[in-house]
Amino acid sequence: MRACTASSREARLAQLLDTIRTWPGPWTSGRVQGLRRLTGKAPCRTTARRDLHALVSRGHLQQHGPDNGRYFTLNTNRKGGAV
Repeated sequence: MRACTASSREARLAQLLDTIRTWPGPWTSGRVQGLRRLTGKAPCRTTARRDLHALVSRGHLQQHGPDNGRYFTLNTNRKGGAV
């Protein structure tokens, strides 16, 4: 198993945020996994969840719904900002 470096994680988060900005709407861990399959990356569900939650904690996304139906959308109240 390959360890994820901080810079590769930041690059992955930046790419995911750019994609979400390009294709707005509800994003789930399953949708992130599908994106990663299309780009030739390993579609780990846990990584998809962590990435979405990281973008929430940084203020880029808003979380909606219950635990078993959670989805994420762009935070339209955020001003500017890098990943």
